[in-house]
Amino acid sequence: MAKQYFVMGIGGTGMRCIESLVHLCAMGMFDDTEIHLLALDTDKNNGNFSRLKEVKEAYVNAKNLDKANRTSLTDTFFSADIKYYEFSPNYEKKSTFNDVFNYGNTKYNNPEEADLADLVLTDNVENFNLRHGYRAQTHLGSMMMYHSIIEAARSRMDNELKQFLQVLIQACNGGSDPKVFILGSVFGGTGASSIPIIPQAISEAASIMSNGAANILGRAYFASTLLTAYFSFKAPSAEELKDQKVIATSDKFALNSQVAMMFYDDDTTVKNTYQRFYMMGTDGQGWDPMIREKDKITKTITGGGEQKNDSHYIELLAASAALDFFNCDIAHLKENKSAGETDYVYRAVDGSGKFEFKDFVGNKDNYDKDFAKKFGMLIAFSFLCNDPDIDFVESVRCNKQKEITGFEGMDVNQVEYLKKYFNLFNVRKVNDEFAEGWIRQIHRSAGGGDNFLFNPKLFAFHTMKELHKYDWNKNLYRNEGIGKDWTFSVGFFGSKFNSFKEEFIKTLHNGTPTTITNTGERFYKLVYDTLCKIYNIN
Repeated sequence: MAKQYFVMGIGGTGMRCIESLVHLCAMGMFDDTEIHLLALDTDKNNGNFSRLKEVKEAYVNAKNLDKANRTSLTDTFFSADIKYYEFSPNYEKKSTFNDVFNYGNTKYNNPEEADLADLVLTDNVENFNLRHGYRAQTHLGSMMMYHSIIEAARSRMDNELKQFLQVLIQACNGGSDPKVFILGSVFGGTGASSIPIIPQAISEAASIMSNGAANILGRAYFASTLLTAYFSFKAPSAEELKDQKVIATSDKFALNSQVAMMFYDDDTTVKNTYQRFYMMGTDGQGWDPMIREKDKITKTITGGGEQKNDSHYIELLAASAALDFFNCDIAHLKENKSAGETDYVYRAVDGSGKFEFKDFVGNKDNYDKDFAKKFGMLIAFSFLCNDPDIDFVESVRCNKQKEITGFEGMDVNQVEYLKKYFNLFNVRKVNDEFAEGWIRQIHRSAGGGDNFLFNPKLFAFHTMKELHKYDWNKNLYRNEGIGKDWTFSVGFFGSKFNSFKEEFIKTLHNGTPTTITNTGERFYKLVYDTLCKIYNIN
């Protein structure tokens, strides 16, 4: 039976961390796993929320168009079965603190409560528009998010939060020791507000849904990222501040991070609900997540569709932390839970600025080698799929590769979703040049050059002509470390594609029989096995 994991991504940073986690799933890092993935953000129109949904849709439909027949697999691409849910508090009609809590009546009927609120909430905080999030007002946001989750549980209407919690309730009642990992930052608004209260909030919500029968807080194990400030953005003008009332400013992010870390180190309630925290951050806030749009930006973007920040390597590190938590010893987590103890975990990266595979996943049991293999093979597959001179997947589907048969049943829509996924993962053609996908943004955030895991030539081409000249058969990995010997040669009159195709045909006829029933997934498995053979990866 597939392992069952639960992940919650909260706020804009949480959305980008989930995006990295989906790419880990595409590599095959979550083999034989069913992942229940809840995206939770106050700003449902946020650009990063929209991009996450694009990546998710491409992933699940590239895996299998039939939702009912999606299953978890092993040793292949797209191996995890992702079950996706999303939840956003409804601030369309009631968009301020005063509106949500009918504050005028509260002041009249419960003046003591109103006086207490006025002590900690300024007039601007009570009246700013909540549709773009909590804007670093964590004291307000924690209360608002808790209230929204409880109200969603009490609602007679079905919603995806309740669907997510229902599966978690079943896992708890089934005695499977479920693990819940929460992705978000501690320096912003929605994530910083939600991480402290999420375990209690979803446990109370589950209790409401089950008439007191569910005890998520008592039976599930929780971990989260403590992701500190790692980027900055344009400061608001005085006029914008006057108009918006409250705007999160990046000059306060470092201070917010320090205060948050003091809280997580000291608060007893948090220690009693979380069994592990992953502490992470960068040595500065030099990353501008919207630098490619800087010529178009004329105002501070507080949220909505315009807020589509580029991805950063630390978000991949956060997603890798989820992988670590799900693989950690359950006996140790039980000890922590029983004693009310919390592990604070961190990993130091070499000061040279170069990232190694072990920096993301560790090197226990050659896990870094496995990560390097699966990451690299997914990149190679992207070239086979999206290079129009090769277009291997589509050419097999429509029987243009006469020596390769048995895959004519692949659905053309499944192939199109696969191409879309690789456009988002690697590069996509826009006019005569390429637009950056996820991996190129990650590479740029790490400082470019050979700082990030792979050969710098992988990130150097910008046109289709340059792509055709790129020797991904021998210049995929760096010239030192893991992967330096993972190459394959081509004959004097051969090509990268022909060498791959010859090995694919051998694998097709001589490979191990598979029980995979979906034609597309069966094809991906053969591509995976062929690439591992031709690159001489043991």
